[in-house]
Amino acid sequence: MPKIEVYASMWCGFCHRAKALLRSKGVTFTEYDVDSGPGLRREMVARGGGATVPQIFVDGKPIGGSDEIHALDASGKLDALLGLDGAIGG
Repeated sequence: MPKIEVYASMWCGFCHRAKALLRSKGVTFTEYDVDSGPGLRREMVARGGGATVPQIFVDGKPIGGSDEIHALDASGKLDALLGLDGAIGG
């Protein structure tokens, strides 16, 4: 199973939407609350993520935010990216 990380804010509706999608897939992820310390937002941007939340990383690779993860799901590519059984690579 790949390592999934989500930089988010508890006040962000897009963050809640992205995390809900990940939960619906039954995957475990590590969440970093960028409001809990100024260093986390800087870390997120330095890792290649955008400046807005959420920013989602799979095995260290930035995949974007809520719109991008939902687009991956709609295209059928998210399950393979998340390493879910029965997924077809893409």
